[in-house]
Amino acid sequence: MDFLKLGIIGYPLTHSLSPLLHAELMRGLGLAGEYAKYELPPDQLRPRLRELEQQGLRGLNVTIPHKVAVMQAMDWLSPQAELAGAVNTIVFEAQADEGGFKRSGHNTDIAGFMRSLPPQVVAALPHSHLLILGAGGSARAVMTGLIEARTQAITFAVRNPAKALSITSDGQLIKKTLNSPTQLNLVALETVSDLSGFAGLINTTPVGMYPQIEDGPIAPSLLDSLPETAWVYDLIYRPLETRLLQQTQAIGLTAVNGLDMLIYQGVCAFELWSSRQVPDTLVNAVRHSLQQQLETSPHH
Repeated sequence: MDFLKLGIIGYPLTHSLSPLLHAELMRGLGLAGEYAKYELPPDQLRPRLRELEQQGLRGLNVTIPHKVAVMQAMDWLSPQAELAGAVNTIVFEAQADEGGFKRSGHNTDIAGFMRSLPPQVVAALPHSHLLILGAGGSARAVMTGLIEARTQAITFAVRNPAKALSITSDGQLIKKTLNSPTQLNLVALETVSDLSGFAGLINTTPVGMYPQIEDGPIAPSLLDSLPETAWVYDLIYRPLETRLLQQTQAIGLTAVNGLDMLIYQGVCAFELWSSRQVPDTLVNAVRHSLQQQLETSPHH
């Protein structure tokens, strides 16, 4: 492999940490390459994708708002991308005999999320009822991983249940495909008044992300009703400690931020592009580097 040309497509991309993450991975594995940001408004997705492919890119990460729309432009979808109904990683594979490229779409958010969960949490999933805040693309990846792990029950709490009905209907299809017993529920966020029945809470909404760092997705008083063995996971990593996680730690519960999910989904994507295994020592070095970056300049 001579020169690894990689990038990320999304709109906007101001705060993406992916270029730093992949630069660290390339350096750590001694690979020459570049990872660039390509801001693509939705109407430019198809034509710009073709241009990037012709420029010799090996692969792309895909972020908001393209994760669902880009599926239509793929020649092949991985089983997990099909299940989640979203693509966050594209691999361009040269087909010399046809003189073109094959585009394969993958979803590494699912593996990224599952690898970021503490082992004791994963072990308890078949007996756990979890509350997920939000029903967007991230929530779908989280749901897919949790159904695959045979989580006992998942309740989605959203501001507008009528708009989010597809997440539970799609979830039922995933359940059927994977023959999983997971129960799925959808409720209005405003009706949630007691969290004592939940083993864990996962925030997949952007509420609390920079620059609105004073905001929280639920009332702090609600957190008090969680069992003392419960954990709270916020997919946000900028800031590393959101208001939600600060409140979680203040009452002595386990708090997990989204940095490891970001790292692991990136590692899974990089392994697809480079056909190289990323050792744990390098993952740890990358985590240290990204943490430092977020602590010294959390807003850039």
